Amino acid sequence: MDAPDPRWIRGVDLFNREEFFEAHEVVEDLWNETDGPHREFLKGFIQAAVALEHHRRGNRRGFLAVGETALRYLRRADPRAGGLDVADLVRGMDEFRDREARGESPPWPRARWTDGSAADGGRRAT
Repeated sequence: MDAPDPRWIRGVDLFNREEFFEAHEVVEDLWNETDGPHREFLKGFIQAAVALEHHRRGNRRGFLAVGETALRYLRRADPRAGGLDVADLVRGMDEFRDREARGESPPWPRARWTDGSAADGGRRAT
């Protein structure tokens, strides 16, 4: 991505604000206009947001099923797809799933930009 689409930045921000349903909606619009391997990455990101929304709503089965689909797409993505640290997102999703399975209440995964920002709620450093 040369200049990130504002919808992408907004979607990542919403994800990091734990507004997973809204993040999915915003990024889905972008996904519908995207071709090639980046489309699969976006699908993985969307599925991650959907999985976390399932968890929020108490649908563990949906969380696990959609979460595994998300991880399959994300693991195949370029490690810096969309300007994100994709491996960090995968680790966060894996850790969330594993800790949740042990009955813990883990912190929500975050999507971090490759420059290290986004820990502050998703705002991209300039």
